[in-house]
Amino acid sequence: MNNQEVEQQHMKFVKGMNDYAKEEGCEMPEMLNHKFVALGYLEFGVEFEKGIVSRNFLNKLRILWNEGCATGSLGHHECEFCIDEGNYENRGLSSSEKELVDKKNKVRYKFPEMIFHYIEVHKFKPSDEFIQFVLERKNE
Repeated sequence: MNNQEVEQQHMKFVKGMNDYAKEEGCEMPEMLNHKFVALGYLEFGVEFEKGIVSRNFLNKLRILWNEGCATGSLGHHECEFCIDEGNYENRGLSSSEKELVDKKNKVRYKFPEMIFHYIEVHKFKPSDEFIQFVLERKNE
């Protein structure tokens, strides 16, 4: 699944939850109405932004990853880029995902554990907004 497919799946879920809440006369939790951004769901053959991120960002992202629990999984994933390169021994493997909420800007970020592999091995560069959010976020 790529970023767009994850976002579309999420929008279907939110619509279903909104419809159910209306039927039951309930209000939806405000957080579900935040902007939803999926990142780090890379797909072979689809261009992605590359660049260098700071060690500080990567360390902070690891700390945030290890807090709380993962949000589940969209299935087991092997790095398609490594497989294409014939790198079977050091290829990235992942099945966990995490969601971080930027309450200030009303954004929910969802990303796979594989983001670390993509950043370190394939030079994936997340959006500047996400990097800034991670760097400014206090540990909870």
